[in-house]
Amino acid sequence: MTLKFAGPAAWVAAGLALALLVPVPPAWAAAKPAAPAVSTAKQPAKRSATPLLPPPRAEFVRELGGISEYRLPNGLQILLFPDEAQSTTTVNITYRVGSRHESQGEYGMAHLLEHMVFKGTPAHQDIAGELAARGVRFNGSTTTDRTNYFASFNASEPTLDFMLRLEADRMLNAFIAKADLDKEMSVVRNEFERGENNPNQVLFQRVQAVAYDWHAYGHSTIGPKSDIENVPIENLQAFYRRYYRPDNATLLVAGRFEPEAVLQRIAGIYGPLPRPAAPLREPYTVEPAQDGERSVVVRRVGGQPMLMVQYHVPAAAHADSAPLMVLGMLMSLQPSGLLYKELVESKLALAAGLGGMGGQGPGAVRAFVALGPDADAAKVEQRLLELLEGRAGKPFDEAELQRVRELALLSYREQMKRPEALIQQISSLLGAGDWRLLFQLMEDLPRVTLDDVERVRRAYLRPANRTLGRYLPAKQVERVEIPAAPALDERLAHLQGPPKLEEGERFDPTPALLEARTERRQLPSGMRLQVLNKRTRGNTVLLQLQLRWGERQAMKPLRGGDLVDDLLTEGSATLDKQKLRDELVRLKAGLRVVGGAQGATLYLSAERDTLLEALQLAADVLQHPALPADAFERIRQAGLAALRGSREELETKRQEATRLHYNQARGVGFGDADYLPSVEDRLARLQAITLDEVRAFHAEFWSANEAQVAVVGALPAGLDEALERLFGGWKKPQAPRFVRHFSSHVAIPAARFDVSVRDKANASLRMDQRFALNQKDADYLPMLLAVHIFGGGGIESRLSERVRQKEGLSYGVGASLESSYWGQEGGLVISGSFAPQNRERVLALVHEELARMTRDGVSAAELARAKTALLQAALQARANEGQLAGQLNALGEDGRSWLAEQEEETRLQAATLAQVNAAWRRLVKPEGFVISTAGDFDKKP
Repeated sequence: MTLKFAGPAAWVAAGLALALLVPVPPAWAAAKPAAPAVSTAKQPAKRSATPLLPPPRAEFVRELGGISEYRLPNGLQILLFPDEAQSTTTVNITYRVGSRHESQGEYGMAHLLEHMVFKGTPAHQDIAGELAARGVRFNGSTTTDRTNYFASFNASEPTLDFMLRLEADRMLNAFIAKADLDKEMSVVRNEFERGENNPNQVLFQRVQAVAYDWHAYGHSTIGPKSDIENVPIENLQAFYRRYYRPDNATLLVAGRFEPEAVLQRIAGIYGPLPRPAAPLREPYTVEPAQDGERSVVVRRVGGQPMLMVQYHVPAAAHADSAPLMVLGMLMSLQPSGLLYKELVESKLALAAGLGGMGGQGPGAVRAFVALGPDADAAKVEQRLLELLEGRAGKPFDEAELQRVRELALLSYREQMKRPEALIQQISSLLGAGDWRLLFQLMEDLPRVTLDDVERVRRAYLRPANRTLGRYLPAKQVERVEIPAAPALDERLAHLQGPPKLEEGERFDPTPALLEARTERRQLPSGMRLQVLNKRTRGNTVLLQLQLRWGERQAMKPLRGGDLVDDLLTEGSATLDKQKLRDELVRLKAGLRVVGGAQGATLYLSAERDTLLEALQLAADVLQHPALPADAFERIRQAGLAALRGSREELETKRQEATRLHYNQARGVGFGDADYLPSVEDRLARLQAITLDEVRAFHAEFWSANEAQVAVVGALPAGLDEALERLFGGWKKPQAPRFVRHFSSHVAIPAARFDVSVRDKANASLRMDQRFALNQKDADYLPMLLAVHIFGGGGIESRLSERVRQKEGLSYGVGASLESSYWGQEGGLVISGSFAPQNRERVLALVHEELARMTRDGVSAAELARAKTALLQAALQARANEGQLAGQLNALGEDGRSWLAEQEEETRLQAATLAQVNAAWRRLVKPEGFVISTAGDFDKKP
């Protein structure tokens, strides 16, 4: 269960125009409902008995962008987005209720209710278990304007029917019981405490609170600790009855399904649901115009200095939303954005951006700046306000505007390729008023002019409409009136549907079909090539190029390899950073390079008609990078600042406490490949690195001496020839051959480390035990099943069931198995978060579950469920072209085919209880863990 929080990282991400569509604001004060008698029994929250009618037909309303809208007589809105190219189906139900519908004493109730709805109904008393048994990935989320529940699964009519029935049942019959609230309250409180550890989120919440006098958007969606702990169950039940109803909901189905059959099923299941006689109550509070600059200061231990500036803007339905989005991108994109050029490239700041928009009501745009520890904050603040409010004399030009338009439309095109992602954007805009607002924005963006951009900046980015981290008195009263949005029917009357993307094929990614589609060959230069040709939505193609060199220990001292990949996107000898970015947008392509001491991987996405041109661009960047001095210093300083800012963080403190123990047990010292460095070691290495070392490393080692390529999607003609021409001659004979490292197991003695970290509301736990295990070992698959049952299977695992579900002590606790295909180093890791005062209780529960697992083993039902979950997860992973390309390269490194995947799945399905229990008992010693915790343990609760 998550909260949608548009943090600073979302604002500075280049090109993610549609990420700005998720509104951030919160809540209104509703009258407190009458309180029914409280019961601790597990009974559904009762609805009035309305006789059920025969299932009616769903009435067609409209079709737009491949999405068809229908409406049932009881008010339920239905959106269908079929896509035969998908091998999965997603079901999402959105209720138009969020934190803006809450009242004093009940803040956070919408999010708390989201948790409670997962606790079951009389017909579905173990929702997590039933979903896991069907291999369903699921979650829910709450924003200021809406709550949604979503589930994705491999296309299956029985599973789709189950999900439709489950959501209909949860709409009316959820328990919402006092016994569940008493436990789940602690889980949500722990989620609140985790947010209090995040400086970005804390600053955002404080700015929001100061910016609003009356409107509930000023309240955090998760609510204050007091309301989470004390909200009466009868208030929560009344809230549920008031807003969970068919005429306040939208059911969305996307992916692979038969539209006509599904529409009939929906009508049959949801049509009889009663529409309450009482009308829905909508908030009516309107935030008055702000009458002067506002400020707030937050002081916390750890993190980096930051600035945030917020301005009120109209609701999402207002025509000014598109110019405001364009303004945010013109300000934020790298490297052309005004804030980026003036603050980041000039080294005044480490990161900067502007983004956001309204929701159902007037919302906000926010600027964010991350500062280095020695930055002149006053100077940066002054320059930031000059740039935002138009006093810097830096006008935008038509070329910048055209770049932003193209990038925004490319982002939209990419969204339309992925119905599962698009459904989340639609869900958020349902809360803002209407799902069609997404297409209205996409239609408005190409029409935005520079005059529009300057007009909205002059209208809203003004001192009297500003909330900042300080207060300054005004010489005269000045208010910015926010215009009301027009009626939606008027606003959307002339909306035209967007062009549809090319359809993909129906493709079930079984190992047998993947093997039949895969071709393998060696090019004349020695490069190994594996291709999987399939029709994809939008003719998407994913390419991964792997380069390898060197021996691990010999490469360890060479610092130059640390920053080569970070510098590649700064451009080449023929293309500067901006031209590179512009070319990628033109080609509808994405390029990412991840490199290190012994190799690098190019991740390239494009479309069939642009892949070869994008590949030529990538070859230029890889082989002839600019590696500019100013970018090197900027990246190095940002890395140093991040390391320094991490010194007081939980995980840094915990890792520092255990580092010496692991180094001593392994018998390694500074300079050894297996040595775990301290923060100071990493700072010293980064401080000492020079640009000459980076350039020399690239010149000596980066090459296609040893290369393999995997390509998945709508393959273009001439791919082999292009690869050979672009990379076949990229050889460096002086570069040493790649030597694979085979890790060996070293026993780590059991130990315990407790680290006190000041001013942290949340604490963390890690338990680690090393043992010899290889993915080719007979015990690997049985152990994988055992760990999934113990703690790797989400909230239905034993650890989560005990610590989170029953005891309510952690928002997240789980276990994972670590094992390599190459070597013998394996391990079991248990991790979790909790309130500091609950440390010993959480540890005791984990030890009890370890002892029970070792003593009693797993049950036949648990084993069957784990097999289904892991097999379904593998099938879902293969539905992604990028993951397919990665798996092709992984299989190719050992000369395996997809049939090896099939054989592994067969062995996993055949694993017995005896094998699973024996593997666990052989490898896991309950007393053999290295235990480390970090939190504010000295603070009194």
